[in-house]
Amino acid sequence: MEAQTKQKIFDVIKKEINADPATIDPAKPIRDQVSLDSMQFVGLVARLEIELDIELPMAIMEVKTLNEFFDVVDGEMKNRN
Repeated sequence: MEAQTKQKIFDVIKKEINADPATIDPAKPIRDQVSLDSMQFVGLVARLEIELDIELPMAIMEVKTLNEFFDVVDGEMKNRN
């Protein structure tokens, strides 16, 4: 994943769920680390779609870790190009 894309994801996380991405272990479930309900997650996904100009698959709703999230976003970014 490009550093610029990862930074955009971090920026959206900061804005949408008011969490510092540096404190999130990318290998552990996100919801165990930050207070994140389903509506906030949907908002996060919607904001990322706008910021990155991509359409994320419904499979994004099944991800548990930040690493899985990065993989799905990265795959869609590659499909876009």
